[in-house]
Amino acid sequence: MTATIPAHGTQGVGDATPQPQRPRPRGTLAAAARKALRRPPVLVAASWMVLVVVTSLLAGVIAPHDPLKQDLDHRLKGPSAAYLLGTDELGRDLLSRILHGGGSLLLAALIPVVVAFVLGVPAGLLAGYVGGWADRVSDFVVNVLFAIPALVIVLAVAVVADNNLPVMTVVFGVIVSGGIFRLVRASTQASRDLLYVDAARVSGVARRTILLRHILPNVLGPLIVQGFLLYSGAFLFLTSLSFLGLGFDPQEPSWGQLVFDASGHLDDDPWMMVPIGVVLIATIAALNYLGNSLLATLPAARRARLLTPWRRPQLPPEAAHGTTPKTPEPHRSAAADTTASTAPDALLAVEDLVVSFRTPEGDWQPVVDGVSFSVHRGRTLCLVGESGCGKTMTALATLGLLPSGGAAAGSVRLAGRELLSLPEKEMAQVRGSRIALVSQEPMVALDPCFSVRSQLGEAVRLHRGGSRAQVRDRVLELLRLVGIPHAEAVAKSYPHQLSGGMAQRVGIALALAGEPEVLVADEPTTALDPTIQAEILDLLRSLQETLGLAVVLVTHDLGVVADIGDVAAVMYAGQVVELGPVEELLAAPRHPYTRGLLDAVPEGAVRGRPLPTVPGVVPLPKDWPQHCRFAARCPRGTDACRDAAVALTVIHTDRSSRCIRTEELALGAKK
Repeated sequence: MTATIPAHGTQGVGDATPQPQRPRPRGTLAAAARKALRRPPVLVAASWMVLVVVTSLLAGVIAPHDPLKQDLDHRLKGPSAAYLLGTDELGRDLLSRILHGGGSLLLAALIPVVVAFVLGVPAGLLAGYVGGWADRVSDFVVNVLFAIPALVIVLAVAVVADNNLPVMTVVFGVIVSGGIFRLVRASTQASRDLLYVDAARVSGVARRTILLRHILPNVLGPLIVQGFLLYSGAFLFLTSLSFLGLGFDPQEPSWGQLVFDASGHLDDDPWMMVPIGVVLIATIAALNYLGNSLLATLPAARRARLLTPWRRPQLPPEAAHGTTPKTPEPHRSAAADTTASTAPDALLAVEDLVVSFRTPEGDWQPVVDGVSFSVHRGRTLCLVGESGCGKTMTALATLGLLPSGGAAAGSVRLAGRELLSLPEKEMAQVRGSRIALVSQEPMVALDPCFSVRSQLGEAVRLHRGGSRAQVRDRVLELLRLVGIPHAEAVAKSYPHQLSGGMAQRVGIALALAGEPEVLVADEPTTALDPTIQAEILDLLRSLQETLGLAVVLVTHDLGVVADIGDVAAVMYAGQVVELGPVEELLAAPRHPYTRGLLDAVPEGAVRGRPLPTVPGVVPLPKDWPQHCRFAARCPRGTDACRDAAVALTVIHTDRSSRCIRTEELALGAKK
């Protein structure tokens, strides 16, 4: 029997020759800036801000007069050749005072922005990535900050701190840091579980490295845009303080003070308000327009699927046993013949695994119910069944990577070490180094911002360490190990430059970087055409023989099971319904569901005759019946099948079946 997965439009054949080099993908922020600057209004706003900054820096050189020099003979005069913008009530040159008055505001407005970023960015990253209590505590603090009237607090600080501007700006920065926190937290939650971030976690990459290298780049775009808007708000706020005579030296010119001076002469010299009003409004408008333009051109953040909390929730005792009936002794469960207790050489042993999720009503709904199996060194166990049977949730539970709201109970032992009860910090050390994941979609599991060498090198440094040359050599060694002859060229490539088959090989190399003992492969060939699929399966088999890996393979395809599997666990509606050696299971299935899957294999199709299928669909977990879950679709179902739940029965040493007609099926197979 051969694998029969249809093609899904992969990018190329499975050779190891990289595609022609293309430019590295440019950052979304840079692209947004270029797109925004193509619009004339944005270009005008940017030019104005450049003009304001340059003239403020060079005010001492280009100002025509001393901003403090008084000329009482020319007080309250309009524009003239000597005073281009006129004079104030003391005869001081308005143009010179405007040029000198913007610099202090521009610098002072940076302080609250820096403070807000220093406080909000780390807190937002941590709360958004970790969730749980850290998120709740941080959100409470931020809600308190939003409830504080910033102007009132800063005025109080001005009195206590004797009008100290740095202290006032720092306090203002603390108050407005809540906005940065919420932005970073939301962006982190949207980015933390992209598949390449999951791949980094599974490889055992430290949390700090994941946050800085894989999540923060996705947050920087909207963060910098928000920085423009925050700076604009801080600039206007400090101008208001200057208008009130707070924070700035009254002996030095500032734009707020110029507005205050002009407001006192609206009746006798309204012109005084025009120059400073135009400059101030234009500057605030330019800052806001630049920020909003960048925000409008940034692409929407991509959403992700799996949400992994800092601490994995525990199922309560009443939900930890699922609903699967226990087989009376001596057939306690399928684990009796497959777990490490009776098979000392079993590397990975899963016993009575239950995975449940919280419902809106607050109850626990199991999606994996009492699953047991074991994997031995150098052997492959295949989890097979239709979509919705719980295969992927079972695989993710062994890695401690259940989606948000999910919890597991039972036992998952790796070389005798219980994994389900490990704290997340210890589990992170196990992932990648002892047990690793090969994901279904390598093109999205690899970070598009980094080259193959960078991503593999990160994992190698984490697990093995070494000098830069040693890491580089190990990266090339891994690429050659997975069958890529042109390792140097591929190492320099980015994920978008790889074909589907080559990207999957790189994904396997990434999983092998930590030299794991168990490899969990979640449908690693589904997105590949049959030719490339066969190459990947041959690669997995070769690696298994060379490295002695134990492999857990999730698949829909019985052809793949026949090609690479040693033991198969057929799953249906969250349960294992049949377990046994692949040769025996495919030759003489002991469960009607297995028989139905075999009949539907297209190799036996006859032209002009409809392909046999299993009628109906897999029931949703909330619709699982209390009796045999396959009874509604079973061609051999009887009233006895609907009397009570069916336990998994041990047929002999390495065969189990969840069917009351197992013996009848065995006799039928012999005939």
